[in-house]
Amino acid sequence: MTDSEFVVGLVSTIFNGGWLLPQLAVARLINDKPRKKPYMLVGMSGRVMFWIIALALWAGLARRPTAMLATFFTCLGLFATTDGVASVAWFDIIARAIPLRQRGRLIGLGQFISGLVGVGAGALVGAVLEQRPFPGNYALLFALAGAVLAPSAIALSLIREPPIENADPPAEGQAQAQGAKEKGNWMKILADPIFRRLVACRILVGMMGLCTSFYVVHAANELHLPQSVIGNFVIAQTLTGVGASVVLGLVSERWGPRYVARVGSAAAVAGPLFALVAHLASTSNPDGDWLAQAYPFVYVAIGVVNSTWMLGFTNYLLEIAPNEMRPAYVGLGNTILGVLTLAPIAGGWLLEATSYTVLFGTTAVATALGFLLTLGLKPPRSALPADEPSSKKQADETDKADQESASIR
Repeated sequence: MTDSEFVVGLVSTIFNGGWLLPQLAVARLINDKPRKKPYMLVGMSGRVMFWIIALALWAGLARRPTAMLATFFTCLGLFATTDGVASVAWFDIIARAIPLRQRGRLIGLGQFISGLVGVGAGALVGAVLEQRPFPGNYALLFALAGAVLAPSAIALSLIREPPIENADPPAEGQAQAQGAKEKGNWMKILADPIFRRLVACRILVGMMGLCTSFYVVHAANELHLPQSVIGNFVIAQTLTGVGASVVLGLVSERWGPRYVARVGSAAAVAGPLFALVAHLASTSNPDGDWLAQAYPFVYVAIGVVNSTWMLGFTNYLLEIAPNEMRPAYVGLGNTILGVLTLAPIAGGWLLEATSYTVLFGTTAVATALGFLLTLGLKPPRSALPADEPSSKKQADETDKADQESASIR
């Protein structure tokens, strides 16, 4: 449809922005609602957008590139936005339905299965693109994408939402007081030092997006690797993601999500740092270097990081948030992360203005700061013995002793 790199770059920007940015408004809407599942079901309505794109391609709209691009970006934005609406409710439901220890196992298993299926999906995509002409090949892919989301929608509709503890509806005439309380709750979230540390950590680790889009170009133009090695990049990232999901799921179950976040943060540092070393080595030795041949390692690092977002950072966020404020924590945190949608653009500007050395070095420093912040993450409340702080236990025991003493007197 276009050879504009800016327009192509809008795909990830619109998708990520549409998914992240509206979540704060959604959280404000549903935070005090006793049931979140209806909002999750409403959010799933956007899944038909893939079929609309397929119908537009089959109907011949591709002969009018501007109209087809407008249709594509509109549908993509609507899908991302509605999926973001559903995700705020889904995160709250899964946190109440699945305990922390079992949640890591569940997420790890889900990522493992989806990774394996993704390998087969990649082969299917290649076969469809090779054997069918445009636009029929892309129309078929979008139709299949919409079809495989149908079983997911059925599964989500069958979820039984657990009740919210201590969730009493506001009494009549208390709407104004409820609104004032809600404003105070948002300020409490921003004042939560654990929340601030976690968000800062996620932003710094997410700065790996400064250079992620440029690894392939760097490998081809600077390290002079053949185009065929790109396939090795995809394989390295996919297989690592599959294996890391299993291992990190066990880590989350045994030690908790903060350790998974630390592993992912360390991997986020390792990727650009390895690329920097390989770049400097190729500059001093233009005839070739073994580091250039080991370049798929940067995609191994990406595979590990991608496996830790849900298992580590999001899982930790679900645990530090109070039950009655979990949607607000999720919505506010994800909306703030919307700033990361600008990372690839900033990385492109930095590369044009400086060099790969500066780009990789800046990314490594930013992600290293994120790793250091993960070292200060405290255990979530549910990970403490008997699911409560020791100070509270001591207070309860003291109260019990006082009551017994009063009874004796």
